[in-house]
Amino acid sequence: MKILRLLTCCLAFLTLLMLGSCSPNNNPDIPTGIEIEYETLTLRWNEVEGAKTYVVRIMSDKNESTEIKLSKNYYSLESLLPGEYRLTVGVGGSSADHTSFSESIMFDREEENGLEYRLINGTEYEVSDKGMASGIINVPATYRKKPVTAIGENAFFGDSDITEVHLPDSIRTIGAFAFANCSYLEKINLPNGLSKIGESSFSGCRELGGVISLPVGITELPKGAFAYCSSIEEIRFGENVSIIGESAFTDCYGLKALTLPSSLKSIGSFAFAACADVSQISFPSEIEYIGDFAFSKVMSLCSLVLPNSVKSIGKGAFYHCSELSSVELGNGVEKIGDSAFLETKVYNNSATNEIYIGDWLVALKDITALSLSIKDGTVGIADNALYGNQYITSIELPDSVKYIGSNSFAVSNIISIVIGSGIKHISDQAFLYCESLIDVVLGSYDYADMSLKESSLESIGNYAFMNCKQLARIQIPETVKDIGAYAFRNTDIFNSSLTGAVYADNWIVDFNKTITENVVVDKGTVGIARYAFYNCSDLKNIHIDNSVKYICKGAFYNCSALEKVIFPDTLRRIDDYAFYSCISLKLTSLPPMLREIGRSAFYMCGSADNYISDSDEDVLEIPSGVTYIGDFAFFGCGYRRADSISGKTETAGIDCIVIGEGVEYIGKRAFSNFASLKTVIIGGVEAIGDKAFYECGHLQSITISDSLSSIGDKAFYRCGELIAAYFPDTLLEIGDYAFYKCEKLQTVDLGKGLLSIGEYAFFSNTFLEDVNIPDTVVSIGSQAFRNCSSLDSLIIPEKTEYIGEHAFYFCDSLTLYSEHKTAPSEWSKEWNSSFVSVVWGCETAEDGYVTSVTVSDNSVSNKFMDTVLSAPKREGYVFLGLSVNKDSKTADIDLDRVSEIEKGTRLYTVWDIDIIE
Repeated sequence: MKILRLLTCCLAFLTLLMLGSCSPNNNPDIPTGIEIEYETLTLRWNEVEGAKTYVVRIMSDKNESTEIKLSKNYYSLESLLPGEYRLTVGVGGSSADHTSFSESIMFDREEENGLEYRLINGTEYEVSDKGMASGIINVPATYRKKPVTAIGENAFFGDSDITEVHLPDSIRTIGAFAFANCSYLEKINLPNGLSKIGESSFSGCRELGGVISLPVGITELPKGAFAYCSSIEEIRFGENVSIIGESAFTDCYGLKALTLPSSLKSIGSFAFAACADVSQISFPSEIEYIGDFAFSKVMSLCSLVLPNSVKSIGKGAFYHCSELSSVELGNGVEKIGDSAFLETKVYNNSATNEIYIGDWLVALKDITALSLSIKDGTVGIADNALYGNQYITSIELPDSVKYIGSNSFAVSNIISIVIGSGIKHISDQAFLYCESLIDVVLGSYDYADMSLKESSLESIGNYAFMNCKQLARIQIPETVKDIGAYAFRNTDIFNSSLTGAVYADNWIVDFNKTITENVVVDKGTVGIARYAFYNCSDLKNIHIDNSVKYICKGAFYNCSALEKVIFPDTLRRIDDYAFYSCISLKLTSLPPMLREIGRSAFYMCGSADNYISDSDEDVLEIPSGVTYIGDFAFFGCGYRRADSISGKTETAGIDCIVIGEGVEYIGKRAFSNFASLKTVIIGGVEAIGDKAFYECGHLQSITISDSLSSIGDKAFYRCGELIAAYFPDTLLEIGDYAFYKCEKLQTVDLGKGLLSIGEYAFFSNTFLEDVNIPDTVVSIGSQAFRNCSSLDSLIIPEKTEYIGEHAFYFCDSLTLYSEHKTAPSEWSKEWNSSFVSVVWGCETAEDGYVTSVTVSDNSVSNKFMDTVLSAPKREGYVFLGLSVNKDSKTADIDLDRVSEIEKGTRLYTVWDIDIIE
């Protein structure tokens, strides 16, 4: 035993002696650059000139040594058993053929349980497949030295041989269908760091039982998240859950009670359907929406108290809750869907023919009754409440009624209806196909002078009175702000109209075949209803009277011949799709009182071939009162075409857009593909949405507000004529592909507060010469400056924690001046894949220029040593070189000589004022 110990000690001593005598600085035959590529578990080193073979020596934590002879400069470590190893590399055939090994490197071979992984973002892993694992699964917090943060989509889908899963705190997301149909999975923990659960992630896990505790990071439960998990007994919701999605807990019949979180706002369709044994539900005070059939067939539920916050109860929401005998509605309900309480005791045991839930009339027991008694205090009529009734001909609603539901009186035989003064909303199809309806009164009425005296009505829904063939007149209250599409189509109001534009009282609600090219809106007209002129191909010009307050959704949708609109000065809102695809419309001035421009409001306007510009510089000014520009608002406007003979580009339409100070947000694709746009001047905007100016191929200059904080993904994608971009210090984020292939972009000022530059942000900007990366930048995305071939100098700040792969690929003239002493491990391994030159260990001034560099072993990294280093830059100065003296006015050291200077020396940059004649 003593002899064995002595031999072991001698072996260890000899090993240390050899390692200690090895110095790569003194012996050129010793391999350098020893590193472990953990993604592939590969040991790599730099090739040694003239070496034909290498030897890898592997020393285990048990002092067992193994040598492997190789002809290549890498070796796979996959076959090593779990444990710690000391690895060294030498040149030669056997230990007798060489005299020394490289410095050693430690390798910790982690135990792996058969799971399969996928690298994401270059910095972390997700579990992608079960692989060979089975039974009890322990997901590790790290894999090959990187954190495991996700369970991927379908990772364990349908695996019937796993029973228990333990997730580490590092897990942030669980993908869609990740554990779906794991029919024998009994137990899983949801770690505190979890923030997202994918669609149907645990659907069909019928043995998953006990208590499910959702961490505080979960804000939304998606569709089918725990559907058909019939053994779950209790759900403890995190305090931040605001949405429970469609069918999230369908058929979880093991549940006994539900205490919903205080943060909850919305419950989706079928969310708790067929949870038959739930006998008690506690609703939070903030809940607003209960979806269709959300609690249908919860047959043990006896009573229900809904808070005042509830606005909408969906179709069949409590259908077939057969024991439900008591319901208290809050006073905030605005809609109750069809059959919401059908087949409940509160429905079936009604003492009157009129079935009430709280203050809402929801149905009639006997639809053949000849009379209808609507009690005072009734707030609403539920969807389909009197649908198809052929026996009641006259109805008077009390002043307390605020809401009339969808199809509530449709296909009935009513002749007259008086709606009280409290009415707020008449829903879609409320009186559809009431073919006998003659008289409608929308509020309190003075029969002496035949006029409305009081009404609270704000909106009339789509198709509300459609096919009421006898309806010849109606008075619209001045409180109405919105009338739906075809609300009066095929009524006598519509059929008897001879003017082209169809008027229902003081609203234009439709048009007929007698429409002319030119329309002058009648004085006193209040609004133009939704889709009133939909597909009106004859309309060319319309003069909208100053009395008009509302242009509703899609009012002039696809009026392809419309060339000119004169807006009233008092107009406050142009609604969604109002002038959608009016391809001949010339955009001129917008009304000064305008407050909102809706989604796709001017989509493709002025894009027709026959569009002719009035002047060389057409300017569209967005008034300062406008606070919001919707998604796609001006998408595809303007006309641009390349002449096939001359090759010249012909453009017509708006050249310049001035966005007022009131606009805080520019919606997604708001000005995307705006063919004629050359100049944009932006006022008080804080955020530019994704693709806001996407492929504005004629855009040459942008002036940005001092309040801008974010630029969305692809915001200026392929703006090929853009030359310069200057951003304020408030800018925090530049999204992915933001300036992708802006091939003429030369100068970019990123401000002084920027935090992140997205992937491909400045990809292939081949003319880009000047970019300042402020010292606040934390992240530079993959391919961010790829193909920026004119870039010659950039500073990488010390705060930059991450640089993605190929960030500077094909920037052949570029030299990077980094405040880091070496590349941080968090940077992608391929961050400098094309080996641009890097000067490490630089110090910089507040003004953003290099002041000095401290010489070290790796002060300069340059794969191709014949590449000349590009000089650093300083505004207003010319770089002369380097000096060991801080205050020197003359340079005595060239950049290319930095590596030759004694290690530890600090070299200072020398500048001279740039005199421009």
